[in-house]
Amino acid sequence: MSVGIDVGGTFTDIVFFDGRVFSHTKTMKTSEFIKYHDLIERYSNAVFAIAGWIRGGKILKTPNIPEFEVKMFEGKMIENDANCFAIYAHHVTGYSNIFAVTLGTGIGAAIIADSELYRGNGLASEIGHAFVGGEESCVCGGVGHLETFFSGWAIKRKFGRELSRKELLRLDGFRILCAEVAKAVLILDPEAIVFGGRISATLEPGDFMPVYSYLPPEFRPEIKVIKDPLAVAKGAAILAGER
Repeated sequence: MSVGIDVGGTFTDIVFFDGRVFSHTKTMKTSEFIKYHDLIERYSNAVFAIAGWIRGGKILKTPNIPEFEVKMFEGKMIENDANCFAIYAHHVTGYSNIFAVTLGTGIGAAIIADSELYRGNGLASEIGHAFVGGEESCVCGGVGHLETFFSGWAIKRKFGRELSRKELLRLDGFRILCAEVAKAVLILDPEAIVFGGRISATLEPGDFMPVYSYLPPEFRPEIKVIKDPLAVAKGAAILAGER
């Protein structure tokens, strides 16, 4: 049994995988999970999907988990959470070339190229921290990033609550998100754009049609939404089994 643990910006999910069937073991607040050093050690053979920037096996920054302690995960198998989502997206869709986007506490993205995860120098596809304008402060320390317009934390800061599907689609930030995704499509020319995460779960594939309005007609990747809240943990479990 391989184990995948999604250490997200808000919640942590633990999933087992026997090569055929996934089993959900536990969900708890990330703020609580990272206090239990013994629990982390118990799953020392797991792949931990971290909502953070990882290069060369080292966690450089976790903008959406301010209380995160890097030392707790030294010597553990770690991977970026969006990368794990992309692995699961490849597993369930079968597409060989995918641009995967997670919309939750933050905005993550990842690339599957020729059926393999593409990491670049480690930080490939951090579109949530692309500069798109304005002077709003981002949790990473920057200003005017995409996350300041359409992330879970930005929506909560501005409205004090979660928004409905109709409210999300009316946000100027949604239009900006679609434009940024379109830029990535022009570079990657993927077969599919696959969305996941808590915010994506409230939306439908057709809601993302504005992406096409920013693209030449020759670029028409399939748009899919994976509404499985355990998708990241499942991707981590798949990766644990491979390793």
